[in-house]
Amino acid sequence: MHAYTLPNIILALLLAFSSFLESPNSISVEARKLSTSDGVFKVELIHRNSPLSPYYKRELQGFESDNKSDATSYALKGNNGGQYFMKIALGTPKVEFLAVADTGSDLIWVQCAPCKTCFSQKSPLFDPTKSSTYHTIPCTSPNCTPPDLTTSCSPYNTSNNNNNNNNKSSKSCFYQSIYGDTRQSSGILATETISLPTPHPTSISLSSGIFGCGTDQQGPYNSPLEGFVGLGAGPSSLVSQLGPKINYKFSYCLAPLTSGVSSKLTFGADITGPKVVSTPFQIGLAGTQPTFYNLTLNGISVGDINNSVQLNSGLGIIIDSGTTLTMLPTNTYTSLKYSLKSAIGLNTIPSPLEDYDLCYNTSSTSGQQFSPPDVIFLFQGAEVVLKAFNTFREIEDGVSCLAMMATDGTPIFGNIAQVNFEIGYDLKAKQVSFAPTDCTKY
Repeated sequence: MHAYTLPNIILALLLAFSSFLESPNSISVEARKLSTSDGVFKVELIHRNSPLSPYYKRELQGFESDNKSDATSYALKGNNGGQYFMKIALGTPKVEFLAVADTGSDLIWVQCAPCKTCFSQKSPLFDPTKSSTYHTIPCTSPNCTPPDLTTSCSPYNTSNNNNNNNNKSSKSCFYQSIYGDTRQSSGILATETISLPTPHPTSISLSSGIFGCGTDQQGPYNSPLEGFVGLGAGPSSLVSQLGPKINYKFSYCLAPLTSGVSSKLTFGADITGPKVVSTPFQIGLAGTQPTFYNLTLNGISVGDINNSVQLNSGLGIIIDSGTTLTMLPTNTYTSLKYSLKSAIGLNTIPSPLEDYDLCYNTSSTSGQQFSPPDVIFLFQGAEVVLKAFNTFREIEDGVSCLAMMATDGTPIFGNIAQVNFEIGYDLKAKQVSFAPTDCTKY
């Protein structure tokens, strides 16, 4: 999901994971997929609604209740089962958390004690007074003015770096991170030892990683949430902070939720193979913060390359692993919907949920053969072919709906569209790569 800075961005979004890491010295990698090098390691990503998740609820297995607020595109980022969790550890001694992994935001943050307002979580709140490596960032520090965060001087003396209560330098750096579904976190920006735990004696860590110690979280949901790990392109993200340790590269492979298999996030390697296609990304467009991976979409086709959907060539679209549905401009979405409806040729049914308007009875007793055509997204230099599991979502037993929506805001390429692709990000080359993959075997 995307976080945004208050002065500059109209819209934005959110996301998430859980993990076991392999030591970079003992990593076992399939040569057809990854080009290994120093710093290559994997973590597990666990879908919020997977039985592997500690926040799994059987009654929500298929679909959590969607946000009915405005910004429907962002609403679907949060409390609708679209999040992936990863495990992260902070402090000395280490304390582990499950945090949302999000390519649509930068800041790493967890909920901290004492907390004014916090989301419910299974783990204890992080207590900075119990860590010997926790240090607040003074509001006069250059680290308090990153281009991808909204920060200011804390109105309170919360610094642990000196005892001068009357000096501005004694004030800590205060952050506020607001997401597109109106969820937000605010607190103190600090440095801490940040580790990605492994079952091996060694772990990947940042000795003085920048993170947010969240003491006031707000939002429209009472959903469990321990924190966020930003994987965006800005300097505050985990990817940028790890930087040369991971060759400024990472990739993930999202398995279908129905598979019951965890997904994988890999740091430090290229995607290789004959089916890899790549497209450039841009950051900081239209005065926005340097967080989002902005791709160029030149066309969409249904069934074959000659059946084109109405689209202004050169459409800017953000790829976001934290947003569930794909969001398209209204005219493009409408054109795509009717092309799909015509190609499928079956009677539609009323949607059981708001915001879905192309739904079908897919039960075995319906007597209908539900077989949606491929949908081809023609990114600059890369044709990405979406199968039925990328374009339709089963929202309840026997009912599948188009996993796309119209938006008047920024278009988004969501995570359902990304399932069963190995998707790699190279921050130095500024490109995103796609390779169709069976992510259950990754």
